[in-house]
Amino acid sequence: MSATQTSFDPARRGQAGIRLTGKKILAIFAAFFGTIACADAVLVGSALRTWSGLEEPSPYQASQRYNAELLKSRQQDALGWRLSAAAVRLPAARVSITATLADATGHPLTGRTLRARLERPTDKRKDLQTDLAEVGAGTYAATAEPVERGQWDLVVAVVGEDGVAFQRRHRVILD
Repeated sequence: MSATQTSFDPARRGQAGIRLTGKKILAIFAAFFGTIACADAVLVGSALRTWSGLEEPSPYQASQRYNAELLKSRQQDALGWRLSAAAVRLPAARVSITATLADATGHPLTGRTLRARLERPTDKRKDLQTDLAEVGAGTYAATAEPVERGQWDLVVAVVGEDGVAFQRRHRVILD
């Protein structure tokens, strides 16, 4: 061999850098896929604990109720009522819910039965319901507990003789 040529000597290669053996490759391979499997197991476990997976017991029956819901919506719009609602987080995991109800001309509607529901968009098992008491002319209020922090749907319904006469849904974030 001449002085300018280089030769490959496996014994000298170990001194210059890390030597990859079959055992090391197997360990790297196992660590990589083991990490992915552990992450998947944690994510699947979390998903199964936090969501029941059941939103509607019978989607077919829900689709059959669709036209009835459209008719109710048109009837509510014909009333011309205005319902505004708010939810404010209080200490000790309590929430104050207030609603104001007025007719089409803006006059307060008194003597009505109002019911509020706090619905968790991601977990129906945590929904809460409370009746609102009239605290002033057209103003209704209640306190609900325990309520976790986060995003909720506040559904306020005016209950009539034959069920829900009027209903509004508000998205609220409780910090």
